[in-house]
Amino acid sequence: MDTESKAQILAVMRAIAEMELDKEAPSLQQATYNDQKLLISELFKSSKEYNTGTIMLRLVVIDSLYSTNAAYSYFSFEEMADKIYHLLGETEEGARQYFYDIACGTGTDEHRLFQEPFGIQKNLSEGSKQMSLLSKYAYYTLYSNEETRKKYPLGFPIYDSLALEAYPTVCKMLGIAQWTGIDDNIEGYVQALNKVRELLFDGKGLFNGKYQQFDILDAYLWRMGKFNGGNLSLLLSRNDYVEFVQNLGLNAKPDEKEEGKFYEKDADYKKRMIEEVSVKKGFNCVDKQSGKPQFDFNTAVVELYTRENCNPFEGTSDAEYLCLLLAHWRKFNQAKDKQAKYFRFKNDTKPSVAKAASATPAGNFKKSASANGFVVGILPDSKVVVTKGGETCPNAIAALRELAKSMGFTIDPKWNTQQLGSKLVDFINGK
Repeated sequence: MDTESKAQILAVMRAIAEMELDKEAPSLQQATYNDQKLLISELFKSSKEYNTGTIMLRLVVIDSLYSTNAAYSYFSFEEMADKIYHLLGETEEGARQYFYDIACGTGTDEHRLFQEPFGIQKNLSEGSKQMSLLSKYAYYTLYSNEETRKKYPLGFPIYDSLALEAYPTVCKMLGIAQWTGIDDNIEGYVQALNKVRELLFDGKGLFNGKYQQFDILDAYLWRMGKFNGGNLSLLLSRNDYVEFVQNLGLNAKPDEKEEGKFYEKDADYKKRMIEEVSVKKGFNCVDKQSGKPQFDFNTAVVELYTRENCNPFEGTSDAEYLCLLLAHWRKFNQAKDKQAKYFRFKNDTKPSVAKAASATPAGNFKKSASANGFVVGILPDSKVVVTKGGETCPNAIAALRELAKSMGFTIDPKWNTQQLGSKLVDFINGK
């Protein structure tokens, strides 16, 4: 194990805890990610009677703030609330113990809460699995107050596309084996993160005597994932976000009529950005597949703050802390780009040596399409390969969802990876 990288990761975790997680009351003026967490936590502190109505309200609020899209499956909230209540003992404590046993690896999802679909589609076909939403519900159930956190010091890991994307890089940094089979599998996902958690933390007590171990690990993975994607709006207040975008020179033109406001037609803005970013900042705004000029905001953000001479947080309220995160992410990003060999194993099988995944040559695809920095390819066996910036995305369906959202393509929650990949390729190609 790389002890130097471990020390660096733990130092960043302590900074996150001190600067963000120590906050006790939400700010409606800032509404950062941590403020939203505190708002949700209030629903789990309520003294109201514990019943399906209480559970459903929590699920709806979590789904809304996290955009997990459970509402696309009709009646899914009702069915999830009913299952949580009746199958997990009809008590809050019964639900907590069920979730904590999964987190510790001493229990399984015997009621298939994370594995079975909920609700129905408009055409009456079955709904979709809600692993992401339910993992967040489990997280808040064990996180709700100080007494609960002390009783359940590990907490519960949130199943999240950002954490899935960041997980392989953390393994590379620490010089440890990756687990496979963690996508769309809550027990495999928990086992994988438990291996990382056990290496980072001593014992099973609270981190620094105050924070649940999965909570601080999730906070770290989520922030690295946000830096990977160039989307930091939930980490900053509105004023700091304005400062951040202006520092990068990616803001729309200031409104001549009203000070402090910005306005520019989207087409004019993108045209100007292609010219200015290419000429002034040396960033080539050209789609690699089509060869046509193209500007993507988040891609430009990442390209610019990857550079050592860039200080995008100058003038922000927590500049020193944010610069610490950025400096660490740059090292994280270097590890992410390494194509070194690493061990990969699944569950309890013996490890075997394998090379890091590389993009499949386009000639092997039966159909493919590119857009917004992504390339989606469909192999002859219908397997979907997604690359971003020339690097294979470890979580294909999460990458497909990100691309679909950026293009305004509506997803049916019931679609699996193969269905979504095929339909998105056709959409991009105008079929």
